Amino acid sequence: MRAFPLCTVALLLATVPAQAQRIDWDGSVGVSRDAWRAAATGIWRVEVGRSLRLGVGARLSRYGGESSSYRSPDEDRPAALPLRVRLAPSVWGLNLAVEGQVRVIGPLAVGANLDLAGIATGSSRRDSGLRLEPARGSLFRYGDRDRGSLNSEYFLGLQAGSALALRAGVSHYVTGYRGTAGGVSTRYLRFDTVPFLALRWVP
Repeated sequence: MRAFPLCTVALLLATVPAQAQRIDWDGSVGVSRDAWRAAATGIWRVEVGRSLRLGVGARLSRYGGESSSYRSPDEDRPAALPLRVRLAPSVWGLNLAVEGQVRVIGPLAVGANLDLAGIATGSSRRDSGLRLEPARGSLFRYGDRDRGSLNSEYFLGLQAGSALALRAGVSHYVTGYRGTAGGVSTRYLRFDTVPFLALRWVP
């Protein structure tokens, strides 16, 4: 089921005429009181009918913020490892993303996008013998089952010209760390929701 959105978009890309396909470039920044993230995305999208746009692409995200609590969701977490740790995230993530967008009226549209899988990196740190580093692999599995660091957006879009669109909304994302001590390890996750603004170039 997790592969269904990607398979659907891939089939459409193969069947939609070339003149209905485009590559969009997008930059967005989201900030809250104690968390922030920035992202750059390239999306290969198709027009389906007069109002629906579907796309697949790659998104590079940078995550940061103040020191906050991360929790281990693993039920089989080794007893030697703490349930919670505090750290300030510093993570880069490169993921495969899918997007859907529907034109509501005139230049106004609503849409959402989601990271499915990818890789992450960033600085590691030690705390009382516990080594914490960003989880290398990322995979969307929903909620506490997520692996690594994944970004998603829910937005309103406004076409501001023939080649420029403005977007605004909320970004819900997860950053994931792996904690290791004494030869055992567990996952630590933090979920954040931040408002964001974005510019999209539509060549």
